[in-house]
Amino acid sequence: MQADHQATPLAPVQDYPRSDVELGGIMKSKASPREEKSSKFLVYVLLFMVIQGALLLVFGSIFLRPRTPGFELGSSVRVRNLIYTTNSSSPSFNFTLVTSVAVKNTNFGDFRFDNTTGTVWCGPVIVGEFKIPTGRAPARATERLNVSVDVSSLRVPNTTSLSSNISYGLLELSSHVRLSGKLNIMNIMKRRRHPQLNCFMKLNFTGGSVHDLRCD
Repeated sequence: MQADHQATPLAPVQDYPRSDVELGGIMKSKASPREEKSSKFLVYVLLFMVIQGALLLVFGSIFLRPRTPGFELGSSVRVRNLIYTTNSSSPSFNFTLVTSVAVKNTNFGDFRFDNTTGTVWCGPVIVGEFKIPTGRAPARATERLNVSVDVSSLRVPNTTSLSSNISYGLLELSSHVRLSGKLNIMNIMKRRRHPQLNCFMKLNFTGGSVHDLRCD
């Protein structure tokens, strides 16, 4: 008796995916050490550029920012050679004001200013003029200049008002001066600046002195 041999079906072959292939068929490659080093280097370069830009911004805002130098009058104004008359028909005054001015340069560069002329006023009339010579205020320093001005009533036309002021013993005066110069910061930033000085004062004829001095 012949035994029937039934064919045994073969088991299906399982397909195991490769380690570098995802189930969805998408390639998943692992970055090489050279690529990782390149990425880190790029990050470091960008970080360095950001830090360098911030430092340049701070440097420029502190050292390269041009500021108008300060312009100030000295602590006192002296009166010399005071001569005046209270005659109602021909009142007059003559005297000399002696003081100093200071150019305060807070910039990190020199400020060179041209010679200029300042004026002293009695009301709307110029009664005196003075010269400020060409000069230089070094970086982060103050340049002080002595100033003297001869003041006279020769140009004052209103003798009635002038006589009243002299009789009262006080004369209101004002002065104005404007510098014009060039600011040079490290040969990088060059700008023209025009500091001004305006002062108001009262001359006491009796004491021969200046009172109520204020400047802006």
